[in-house]
Amino acid sequence: MTREELLLLAEYDRWATGRVLGAAARLSGEVWTRPVASRLPCVRDALVHLVNSAVVWLARWQGRPLATGFRAAAFPSADALQARWREVSTSVREFLETISEARLQAPLAYRTTTGRERSEVLELTVLHLMTHAAYHRGQVNAVIRLLGDTTVHTDFLHFLRVRGLEEG
Repeated sequence: MTREELLLLAEYDRWATGRVLGAAARLSGEVWTRPVASRLPCVRDALVHLVNSAVVWLARWQGRPLATGFRAAAFPSADALQARWREVSTSVREFLETISEARLQAPLAYRTTTGRERSEVLELTVLHLMTHAAYHRGQVNAVIRLLGDTTVHTDFLHFLRVRGLEEG
């Protein structure tokens, strides 16, 4: 993929995650942290995991030590997490805007959170982060629906149509 294509994907990711966080912001505090039948214990924890994953990958891409993850309890509401998401997604976009095509194609050596050494082509790790986020947005949307609230449309083609309307 080109840097421009990854930037488009990052823009979509920012938009779609922002929409899901907006839907989650309509949940009461009790529902935000209500246990659900999922790998992640509640809507809040799933969304914190999604945002924290971007923090972890950004640190790896920038060659910084792995950031210690933030705790779900630090986000009493979706609004608080949405503010953090805006910061993180801006940093991801800024990183992608400045990276060279050659670096995108180069291997990225990193350690997993369990300490295992790995190496992947950097652009593939960006794609991984974006597909990982899409998976969790889908989970959260499904849980929000099961909890009786309204979900949001996060389809990529819908994003392109909305983006085109906003630009034109």
